Amino acid sequence: MLQAPEPQATVSKAAGATIVMVEGAGSTAWLVQELRREVLEIAVASVELFEGPVEIDRPVVVLGIGATEPPSSPDLFERAVAWAEGRDPRPGLLLLTTSEDREVVERALAAGFDDAVVGPPSTRELAARIRAVHRRVHWPGRGRGGRLRHGAVTLDTDGHELWIDGVSISLTSTEMSVIRTLMRAHGRAMTRSELLDAAWGAANFEISERAVDNVILRLRRKLPRPDVIQTVRGVGFRMSGD
Repeated sequence: MLQAPEPQATVSKAAGATIVMVEGAGSTAWLVQELRREVLEIAVASVELFEGPVEIDRPVVVLGIGATEPPSSPDLFERAVAWAEGRDPRPGLLLLTTSEDREVVERALAAGFDDAVVGPPSTRELAARIRAVHRRVHWPGRGRGGRLRHGAVTLDTDGHELWIDGVSISLTSTEMSVIRTLMRAHGRAMTRSELLDAAWGAANFEISERAVDNVILRLRRKLPRPDVIQTVRGVGFRMSGD
């Protein structure tokens, strides 16, 4: 369940989104109008947004694709994530799709998207998801900021950065949620279901546990010592104490 903002939290930008609709995904006019009625700041851009160093002033990007997935979608997901990683602060990425193919959602999450909505969605649901991604990406710490330490790993929960062996690694909000949950477990094995709840919360009814494996794979590729995240056969994953 989405919770109300904590009074002491400071939001870096007003909640809003830039809508990017792939050709064939339908018109943006109705979506923009309805989201603005939900008191969100909404802008519109084309997929060319991901081709250059364009800055946006909305904290979340919603990428919409139609029921017939464009052949370029897997590449498009990677391009969108690479573009977002180059922005400071990194905008949240949310996939909106009317495709019934769950692999489309899995590929987007595996690439680094923060959330996904399978449509046609209710406007209230989409607005709630935009606000949820905004909070996860842009609210510093939400009253729980600072640093976590476990073994050789230090996590900055305000800056979405992780340090290991003197190396700084930038994390997406989903990656941070997963590794933060593992670190707070202090070496206890966490199941995929527990990590799924931590990373996606109420959204996880649309997301399979395979998405957790994809996040763990991305984290291991980023870490100079991938073995600090250990697989516990038949259970899930744990953080090494080394």
